[in-house]
Amino acid sequence: MILTEVKDKATKKAFLDTARIIYKNDSNWVCPLDNDIEAVFDPLKNNFHQYGKCTRWILRNNDGELIGRVAAFINEKKAYHYEQPTGGMGFLNA
Repeated sequence: MILTEVKDKATKKAFLDTARIIYKNDSNWVCPLDNDIEAVFDPLKNNFHQYGKCTRWILRNNDGELIGRVAAFINEKKAYHYEQPTGGMGFLNA
């Protein structure tokens, strides 16, 4: 498997496409708008970035097919209020 950090236009598109591929046969799944997902990662559109940061990745199998995605978030103002520094995860599709 190949884990790739989302850093450019192609990997951003792959991040968005992953859920569509995984849930393509699920008649109950409603695809979120690409603009709404991208807004989560845009510091100009999401005030989380004022004190936090996030990273996202895509996962491909050995044949290069998209098989998963995930994002990790940390709020620098809150993460260190606990004995164990704490962040969050989201967009977990696999």
